[in-house]
Amino acid sequence: MQKNSEVNIMIKLVAFDVDGTLRDREYLPKSTRRALHTLKEHGITLALCTGRSEYEMKALWTELEIDWAVTCNGSHIGHQGKTVFDNPFSRETVQDWLELAERLNHTLLLYGAELMFTNRANDPHFLQAQKEIGFMEPVLLKDGDEVPNIYQCIVFCNEEDEAHYVKGERSRYYIHRWRPWAVDINPNGMHKALGLQKLLDHLNLMPQEVAAFGDGLNDLELLESVGMGIAMGNGGELLKKKARFVTKPLREDGIEYAVHKWIIAPGGEL
Repeated sequence: MQKNSEVNIMIKLVAFDVDGTLRDREYLPKSTRRALHTLKEHGITLALCTGRSEYEMKALWTELEIDWAVTCNGSHIGHQGKTVFDNPFSRETVQDWLELAERLNHTLLLYGAELMFTNRANDPHFLQAQKEIGFMEPVLLKDGDEVPNIYQCIVFCNEEDEAHYVKGERSRYYIHRWRPWAVDINPNGMHKALGLQKLLDHLNLMPQEVAAFGDGLNDLELLESVGMGIAMGNGGELLKKKARFVTKPLREDGIEYAVHKWIIAPGGEL
């Protein structure tokens, strides 16, 4: 599981993807809670680093006492829910997409800092995603509603129709297709690694002082950007090849295993 036998890194911050890493739907292992407590006992800062919104993560970071959350694939950074850094879409872009979705009969899920919004109720693709991975209920937009800053847009459409939204300017966005019928779009090429770097700059930390856990394709840049990138055993094969370490699966105490094997030295010494 270990790719490099030499681990001489003083870890000061650990970042965690959420779905498939910290938890599986509502299941969060007791071993993971113990591991987070151990890290905090050693003075290590914890951060969520997820494609989900700040709004969706509030209950989790409150429950686990994690102060920092890099959300919307890096486009929003919050400290105890308060915005520290944000990189929203232009309002013109969001409005254009809402009009386009109306013409093409697509459903959008728009991530703000405090709420999630949608242009259509009871979309079958949204309901399927809600069943598979869980989503909080979004606010239904009505004609004339003012839309706040939006940090991520999920379009429920196939890959061919995706082109209508990016208009041949894919380099302007970070695009992560997570289902044949659903795609994340983030502004200005933002992804988890860039968002985390903003947090590291704020905290005056170096990437070499950071460990990160992930399981999905939108964790690739994250795990490559830090000193200790750790792929979950239940993660994809491409991610495992890119990671420095591969731990056990989430449901086999993978986070606790990695914390004690690679982050906290034997005997509890850093």
